[in-house]
Amino acid sequence: MKVIACGALRDEALAVAGDLEVEFCEGRLHDRPDVLRLTLQQRIAATPGNSTILLLYGRCSNGLVGLRAGSHRLVLPAVDDCISLLLGSREEYLKEFTSFPGTYYYTRGWIEEIDDPYQVYLKLVPKYGEQRAAELSRLELANYTRVALVDTGTYPLEKYEPYVRQVSAFYDLPLHRLSGSLRLVEKLVHGPHDKEFIVVERGGVLDERFFWELDSGCQDV
Repeated sequence: MKVIACGALRDEALAVAGDLEVEFCEGRLHDRPDVLRLTLQQRIAATPGNSTILLLYGRCSNGLVGLRAGSHRLVLPAVDDCISLLLGSREEYLKEFTSFPGTYYYTRGWIEEIDDPYQVYLKLVPKYGEQRAAELSRLELANYTRVALVDTGTYPLEKYEPYVRQVSAFYDLPLHRLSGSLRLVEKLVHGPHDKEFIVVERGGVLDERFFWELDSGCQDV
Protein backbone atom coordinates (compact mmCIF):
# COMPACT_ATOMS: atom_id res chain seq x y z
CA MET A 1 0.00 0.00 0.00
CA LYS A 2 0.94 3.64 -0.43
CA VAL A 3 -0.72 6.95 0.32
CA ILE A 4 -1.16 9.88 -2.05
CA ALA A 5 -2.31 12.91 -0.07
CA CYS A 6 -3.09 16.57 -0.44
CA GLY A 7 -0.24 18.71 0.85
CA ALA A 8 -2.74 20.58 3.04
CA LEU A 9 -3.15 17.31 4.99
CA ARG A 10 0.57 16.64 5.39
CA ASP A 11 0.55 16.82 9.20
CA GLU A 12 -2.42 14.48 9.54
CA ALA A 13 -1.12 12.00 6.94
CA LEU A 14 2.34 11.71 8.48
CA ALA A 15 0.87 11.32 11.96
CA VAL A 16 -0.97 8.17 10.85
CA ALA A 17 0.93 6.63 7.93
CA GLY A 18 3.68 4.94 9.93
CA ASP A 19 6.00 3.07 7.55
CA LEU A 20 3.75 3.47 4.52
CA GLU A 21 5.11 5.38 1.55
CA VAL A 22 3.42 8.78 1.32
CA GLU A 23 3.41 11.10 -1.69
CA PHE A 24 2.07 14.65 -1.48
CA CYS A 25 0.51 16.79 -4.18
CA GLU A 26 0.50 20.57 -3.96
CA GLY A 27 -2.38 21.86 -1.86
CA ARG A 28 -3.07 24.74 -4.24
CA LEU A 29 -4.27 22.23 -6.84
CA HIS A 30 -7.46 22.32 -4.76
CA ASP A 31 -8.36 25.45 -6.78
CA ARG A 32 -7.66 23.75 -10.13
CA PRO A 33 -9.62 20.47 -10.14
CA ASP A 34 -8.73 19.54 -13.72
CA VAL A 35 -5.02 19.90 -12.97
CA LEU A 36 -5.50 18.01 -9.69
CA ARG A 37 -7.11 15.12 -11.56
CA LEU A 38 -4.30 15.03 -14.13
CA THR A 39 -1.64 15.16 -11.42
CA LEU A 40 -3.21 12.34 -9.44
CA GLN A 41 -3.66 10.23 -12.57
CA GLN A 42 0.02 10.66 -13.36
CA ARG A 43 0.99 9.63 -9.83
CA ILE A 44 -1.24 6.54 -10.07
CA ALA A 45 0.15 5.59 -13.47
CA ALA A 46 3.73 6.03 -12.23
CA THR A 47 3.19 3.62 -9.33
CA PRO A 48 4.70 0.24 -10.26
CA GLY A 49 3.07 -3.14 -9.77
CA ASN A 50 -0.41 -3.82 -8.42
CA SER A 51 -0.80 -1.66 -5.35
CA THR A 52 -3.59 -0.50 -3.11
CA ILE A 53 -3.34 3.29 -3.30
CA LEU A 54 -4.95 5.21 -0.46
CA LEU A 55 -6.06 8.66 -1.59
CA LEU A 56 -6.25 11.19 1.23
CA TYR A 57 -8.74 13.39 -0.60
CA GLY A 58 -12.47 13.92 -0.90
CA ARG A 59 -14.42 14.70 -4.05
CA CYS A 60 -12.66 18.09 -4.06
CA SER A 61 -14.79 19.98 -6.61
CA ASN A 62 -14.82 16.88 -8.83
CA GLY A 63 -11.03 16.87 -8.93
CA LEU A 64 -11.02 13.12 -8.29
CA VAL A 65 -13.97 12.23 -10.51
CA GLY A 66 -12.83 10.23 -13.54
CA LEU A 67 -9.67 8.79 -12.01
CA ARG A 68 -8.76 5.44 -13.55
CA ALA A 69 -7.41 2.72 -11.28
CA GLY A 70 -5.48 0.89 -14.00
CA SER A 71 -3.56 -2.01 -12.46
CA HIS A 72 -4.12 -0.69 -8.94
CA ARG A 73 -6.87 -0.60 -6.38
CA LEU A 74 -7.92 2.86 -5.17
CA VAL A 75 -9.46 3.61 -1.79
CA LEU A 76 -10.63 7.05 -0.69
CA PRO A 77 -13.00 8.50 1.92
CA ALA A 78 -16.57 9.05 0.73
CA VAL A 79 -16.56 12.76 1.60
CA ASP A 80 -16.88 16.00 -0.31
CA ASP A 81 -13.75 17.73 0.94
CA CYS A 82 -11.01 17.70 3.55
CA ILE A 83 -13.12 19.27 6.31
CA SER A 84 -14.75 15.90 6.98
CA LEU A 85 -11.26 14.39 7.15
CA LEU A 86 -10.13 17.01 9.67
CA LEU A 87 -13.22 16.60 11.85
CA GLY A 88 -13.19 12.80 11.77
CA SER A 89 -16.32 11.96 9.78
CA ARG A 90 -18.81 13.21 7.25
CA GLU A 91 -21.46 13.17 9.99
CA GLU A 92 -19.40 15.49 12.20
CA TYR A 93 -18.91 17.89 9.32
CA LEU A 94 -22.64 17.88 8.51
CA LYS A 95 -23.40 18.61 12.16
CA GLU A 96 -21.08 21.63 12.08
CA PHE A 97 -22.46 22.72 8.72
CA THR A 98 -26.04 22.55 10.01
CA SER A 99 -25.18 24.66 13.05
CA PHE A 100 -22.74 27.07 11.36
CA PRO A 101 -23.09 26.86 7.56
CA GLY A 102 -20.92 29.89 6.89
CA THR A 103 -17.60 28.68 8.34
CA TYR A 104 -14.13 29.11 6.87
CA TYR A 105 -11.89 26.39 8.32
CA TYR A 106 -8.17 26.62 9.03
CA THR A 107 -5.32 24.30 9.98
CA ARG A 108 -1.58 24.65 9.61
CA GLY A 109 -1.77 22.92 6.25
CA TRP A 110 -4.60 25.12 5.04
CA ILE A 111 -2.69 28.28 5.98
CA GLU A 112 0.58 27.25 4.35
CA GLU A 113 -0.69 25.23 1.38
CA ILE A 114 -3.83 27.09 0.25
CA ASP A 115 -4.37 30.68 -0.86
CA ASP A 116 -7.15 31.65 1.53
CA PRO A 117 -9.12 34.89 0.97
CA TYR A 118 -6.85 36.91 3.27
CA GLN A 119 -3.73 35.86 1.37
CA VAL A 120 -5.49 36.76 -1.87
CA TYR A 121 -6.28 40.16 -0.35
CA LEU A 122 -2.59 40.75 0.41
CA LYS A 123 -1.72 39.92 -3.20
CA LEU A 124 -4.36 42.35 -4.48
CA VAL A 125 -3.10 45.32 -2.44
CA PRO A 126 -0.22 46.27 -4.79
CA LYS A 127 -2.62 46.29 -7.75
CA TYR A 128 -5.73 47.89 -6.26
CA GLY A 129 -4.59 49.55 -3.05
CA GLU A 130 -5.64 48.54 0.45
CA GLN A 131 -9.19 49.93 0.40
CA ARG A 132 -10.30 48.44 -2.93
CA ALA A 133 -8.51 45.15 -2.25
CA ALA A 134 -10.26 44.92 1.13
CA GLU A 135 -13.66 45.60 -0.46
CA LEU A 136 -13.13 42.84 -3.02
CA SER A 137 -11.85 40.36 -0.46
CA ARG A 138 -14.62 40.99 2.06
CA LEU A 139 -17.21 40.35 -0.64
CA GLU A 140 -15.86 36.80 -0.91
CA LEU A 141 -16.72 36.08 2.74
CA ALA A 142 -19.82 38.25 2.88
CA ASN A 143 -22.06 35.29 3.72
CA TYR A 144 -19.74 33.71 6.26
CA THR A 145 -20.46 33.85 9.97
CA ARG A 146 -17.22 32.65 11.57
CA VAL A 147 -13.70 31.33 11.05
CA ALA A 148 -12.62 28.14 12.79
CA LEU A 149 -9.19 26.80 13.69
CA VAL A 150 -9.27 23.00 13.76
CA ASP A 151 -6.96 21.38 16.30
CA THR A 152 -6.00 17.94 14.95
CA GLY A 153 -3.20 17.59 17.49
CA THR A 154 -0.59 17.32 14.73
CA TYR A 155 0.81 20.87 14.59
CA PRO A 156 1.66 23.65 17.10
CA LEU A 157 -1.65 25.46 17.41
CA GLU A 158 -0.14 28.47 19.17
CA LYS A 159 2.06 29.19 16.14
CA TYR A 160 -0.87 29.54 13.75
CA GLU A 161 -3.62 30.95 15.94
CA PRO A 162 -2.31 34.56 15.64
CA TYR A 163 -2.75 34.40 11.85
CA VAL A 164 -6.33 33.14 12.17
CA ARG A 165 -7.03 35.87 14.75
CA GLN A 166 -5.77 38.40 12.21
CA VAL A 167 -8.13 36.96 9.61
CA SER A 168 -10.97 37.02 12.14
CA ALA A 169 -10.39 40.69 12.88
CA PHE A 170 -10.03 41.68 9.22
CA TYR A 171 -13.35 40.10 8.23
CA ASP A 172 -15.03 40.97 11.54
CA LEU A 173 -15.95 37.33 12.13
CA PRO A 174 -15.77 35.45 15.43
CA LEU A 175 -13.03 32.87 15.81
CA HIS A 176 -13.92 29.39 17.08
CA ARG A 177 -11.48 26.65 17.99
CA LEU A 178 -12.71 23.17 17.03
CA SER A 179 -11.43 19.80 18.17
CA GLY A 180 -10.38 17.81 15.14
CA SER A 181 -10.03 14.06 14.84
CA LEU A 182 -7.72 11.68 12.95
CA ARG A 183 -10.34 8.94 13.10
CA LEU A 184 -11.16 8.87 9.38
CA VAL A 185 -7.52 9.22 8.32
CA GLU A 186 -6.58 6.32 10.61
CA LYS A 187 -9.43 4.25 9.20
CA LEU A 188 -8.24 4.92 5.66
CA VAL A 189 -4.81 3.58 6.55
CA HIS A 190 -5.78 0.69 8.83
CA GLY A 191 -9.32 -0.18 7.67
CA PRO A 192 -11.94 -1.42 7.59
CA HIS A 193 -12.96 0.15 4.29
CA ASP A 194 -16.69 0.06 4.89
CA LYS A 195 -19.50 2.42 3.85
CA GLU A 196 -17.36 5.45 4.73
CA PHE A 197 -15.11 4.70 1.77
CA ILE A 198 -15.17 4.32 -1.98
CA VAL A 199 -13.17 1.43 -3.41
CA VAL A 200 -12.24 1.48 -7.08
CA GLU A 201 -11.16 -1.99 -8.08
CA ARG A 202 -8.48 -2.67 -10.69
CA GLY A 203 -9.58 -1.50 -14.12
CA GLY A 204 -12.34 0.68 -12.64
CA VAL A 205 -13.09 4.37 -13.00
CA LEU A 206 -14.17 6.69 -10.20
CA ASP A 207 -17.59 8.00 -11.20
CA GLU A 208 -19.18 11.00 -9.47
CA ARG A 209 -22.31 9.01 -8.63
CA PHE A 210 -20.40 6.97 -6.05
CA PHE A 211 -20.00 10.08 -3.88
CA TRP A 212 -23.78 10.32 -3.64
CA GLU A 213 -24.36 6.67 -2.75
CA LEU A 214 -22.85 6.96 0.70
CA ASP A 215 -25.49 4.97 2.56
CA SER A 216 -25.42 1.80 0.49
CA GLY A 217 -22.20 0.36 1.88
CA CYS A 218 -18.67 0.19 0.55
CA GLN A 219 -18.61 1.16 -3.10
CA ASP A 220 -16.79 -1.26 -5.41
CA VAL A 221 -16.29 0.47 -8.75
